[in-house]
Amino acid sequence: MYFDVNGKQAFATTGGKPFDNKKPAVIFLQGSGLDHTFWGLHSRFFAFRNYAVLVPDFPGHSNSEGPALTSIEAIADWLAKVVETLAVDNISVVAHSQGCLNALEFVSRYPGKVRSVSFIASGLATPVNPGLIDAAENKPESAIAMMLSWGFGHAGHFHQGPIPGNSMIAGGRKIMGGNPDGLASDLKACDAYRNGKAAAAGITVPHQVILAGTDRMAPRKAGMALVGALANPELHIIQESGHMVPIEAPNECRLLLKNFIFANNPAS
Repeated sequence: MYFDVNGKQAFATTGGKPFDNKKPAVIFLQGSGLDHTFWGLHSRFFAFRNYAVLVPDFPGHSNSEGPALTSIEAIADWLAKVVETLAVDNISVVAHSQGCLNALEFVSRYPGKVRSVSFIASGLATPVNPGLIDAAENKPESAIAMMLSWGFGHAGHFHQGPIPGNSMIAGGRKIMGGNPDGLASDLKACDAYRNGKAAAAGITVPHQVILAGTDRMAPRKAGMALVGALANPELHIIQESGHMVPIEAPNECRLLLKNFIFANNPAS
């Protein structure tokens, strides 16, 4: 669906069901250069279980009007405006990679409407190699190739995804290739972000952390730094997955999200 935020057209998918802001909501936040399609399996799961689902394309990404936002803090404020515009309440936030940094800022700054938050495959900070940022700005196809190579584990590289005949890497290349400006802005925003520890200290709602055992983009040490900065996280490690947990290990990821969100933000 399309709606206006700060005078710009924004887009979000709703998981295949009409958006109803009277229901408990699940808002999904994706990583750098990606869009709403990253959460296709998970968004439909919750939408068909009586939740209002919202998977926004961030400004300057796919179907949302630009320009792309240039800081994690600005994206958090934009999310707050989305929530205000659509009158969303009783929110569970589910975030992956860069989305976790956005969730840290959003949930710590605007806790009143949030019932739970799930962090997947991230840390308190996401420092980005200067060479990758340069490639994203000047040779985006090279940056995309590097990120997809690092981002996927065994399942992605050997095309062992949940949908027969579908290549997760090819899908990622198509989406990120359509968002070159958004990718560069996202990577620079991640690299500049320094407020993770302070934001984590401000998370008071129930929270879970799902990490990947073979993650090369957000290594175990980074993920455990996030765990250590949070008050009382529910921790799970999916040992066989690479960084792209929601699409590499969708069934295990979905079960963890289901149990946590059903318990902390139940739908009727």
